[in-house]
Amino acid sequence: MSKLVEVVLPPSVKSLGTHAFHGCTSLKTINLPVTQKTLPVSFLEGCTSLESIHLPATLTTISTDAFYGCSSLSDVNLEEGLTTISLRAFSGCKLSSVTIPSTVTSIGSSAFSGNPLTSVAWLPVTCSIGTDSSAPFYSSNSQITSFTFGENVETVPAYLCYNMSKLVEVVLPPSVKSLGTRSFNSCTSLKSIELPQGVTTIPVSIFENCKALESVVIPSSVSSIYEDAFYGCSGLLAIYNYAFTPQTISARVMYNVNKSSCILYVPIDYLDLYQEAAVWRDFLNIVGVATDLQFEEQNVQLTYLKKDETPLFMEVIKLQVPHAPRVEGFHFLKWEVQQGNLEDGIVLQAVYEAIDPTFAPNVYANPANPVQKLIRDGKVYILCDDKTYSVTGARVK
Repeated sequence: MSKLVEVVLPPSVKSLGTHAFHGCTSLKTINLPVTQKTLPVSFLEGCTSLESIHLPATLTTISTDAFYGCSSLSDVNLEEGLTTISLRAFSGCKLSSVTIPSTVTSIGSSAFSGNPLTSVAWLPVTCSIGTDSSAPFYSSNSQITSFTFGENVETVPAYLCYNMSKLVEVVLPPSVKSLGTRSFNSCTSLKSIELPQGVTTIPVSIFENCKALESVVIPSSVSSIYEDAFYGCSGLLAIYNYAFTPQTISARVMYNVNKSSCILYVPIDYLDLYQEAAVWRDFLNIVGVATDLQFEEQNVQLTYLKKDETPLFMEVIKLQVPHAPRVEGFHFLKWEVQQGNLEDGIVLQAVYEAIDPTFAPNVYANPANPVQKLIRDGKVYILCDDKTYSVTGARVK
């Protein structure tokens, strides 16, 4: 119905059929039933005059091609509760920005292809999407300059920001634990990235061809870096790798990274390990930095009494604590928690054992840090050090 301009649906409508208004090229307004849960296949496909639409809060599924080719559609609301955006649902529309609700768990291939998008707000905790050139926001000439992650996002899907050549900055929230393959591949304007503590793996080709990338922060939780992760990152000037054990990597991970000009910053107590590790040792400038504020994922359980020492009120809390300093000739065993409280502070002891049991001095001073001493206590050694950390509201010594 190419001359149809307006559609008014009464509250009595319970069901919408596929292709119901497909090709109504003059349609400008339509109201949807407030109880509608699914927008069917090709429901408004090719409605080239439709400029805006209000989707009901009850909607959970937008089916394949629902708004395909709505070339004037520049205003649409996606509400919390929506779970599925199907294949090509908004392909060929005129959206300049979009917010993906936290409840969305699936987005079909090319769902937003052909839109002049400049900004995206990504809120899903975890979500499956199309890949490669079928990723939902993929464009050979992407104009997206802003891609914002919500504070509860746990997974960055593979190919999510693939080929976003205008994207300059990405901030990942602390909640992120998993990164997908090629999720930032060919973001050729991206300048810096800091990976959150808790990420354990840097996947294949995630930053491949990010030529403008100048700095990257790798947290101590990362134990694996896979092939081509930084392949072609020729602009890298600084890598901050806070892992206490250098990751085992191949040359392809850092292929075309200028190891003469790029400075590799590593924990000062573990500098020698990086100077000996394959590929990492190829960096001409490896600088040791203090890691007093780097915390492991491990949690220490603490039981303490109220300040007035009454035994009626006890709490068990979990604190992230500093990584124990590396001491030559000794293995770190555990942190021992001494009695303390949040008001006065908490005292920790680091317990070590000698690698060679026959080597058992009463006091061992760490040459790299003379303030630190190991005092023998039976078969183990206690680290004595006057350092104070602030951890989740508590003073930890």
